[in-house]
Amino acid sequence: MARRLIEIGAGRLPFDVAMFTAKQLLAAQGFGSGGTMHLSGELAVFRLINSDKPLLFDVGAHIGEYTEKFLQSFPTGRSFAFEPLSAHLTILRRRLSVCPHVRIFPFGLGFEVSSRTLYKDKDVSGLASLTRRRLDHMKIDMDCIESVSIRTLDDVVIEVGLPCIDLLKIDVEGHDLDVLKGSTKAMERGLIKLVQFEFGGCNLDTRTTLQDFWYFFQQYGYAMGIVQPSMRVQPLATYDEFYEQYRTANFVAAPRGVI
Repeated sequence: MARRLIEIGAGRLPFDVAMFTAKQLLAAQGFGSGGTMHLSGELAVFRLINSDKPLLFDVGAHIGEYTEKFLQSFPTGRSFAFEPLSAHLTILRRRLSVCPHVRIFPFGLGFEVSSRTLYKDKDVSGLASLTRRRLDHMKIDMDCIESVSIRTLDDVVIEVGLPCIDLLKIDVEGHDLDVLKGSTKAMERGLIKLVQFEFGGCNLDTRTTLQDFWYFFQQYGYAMGIVQPSMRVQPLATYDEFYEQYRTANFVAAPRGVI
């Protein structure tokens, strides 16, 4: 009865009011609040790390904000920062290269070794993607291009000889699933303890769904949760089509029992 009354009441709301209310409610749960680090609550993921000297794989390191916050929380931790864009690398090196706990890799990670075109709206951009996003509705043109190198996470793990990755953070504008597809050997060996990835409007352009991520992690015995702005990780007991909200959110995956 109560549910029916809510449905009737919502049906009488003006469209703009209903949409605004729905967005606010979803944002409080994490759907649409993942765009900026200080508002997303994503640093709550650090609480799930079970190591005094953790290793972070910062994939899509941009200009170093995430690695910087990580090292503030774990002064004896290490970060492997992956960033292919030249303008970002200049800032990243200036900001972090003096830190002995950071190793900067001037390439991106994906599902295969390749040379790719990266599209951006300006030199330093949070929108840069291997897919030319269609953002006309936001009056943004992704008309700047740069050739970048891509490798796989599995190759890096073998090359460096890593026993584990405590946190794999991925923020590569719609190609997060590609990074995971290039990490299957590490996943099979249980080397990746915790994954944080972004999902949002860029996944419309790359034609990837949250269902794709869900079933990827299922095959390795991982559970998923969504990061809320209240600094809480809400476990997702099962997949639901309703979760396909293309407004930026941060998700976490880890072996069952961790989240």
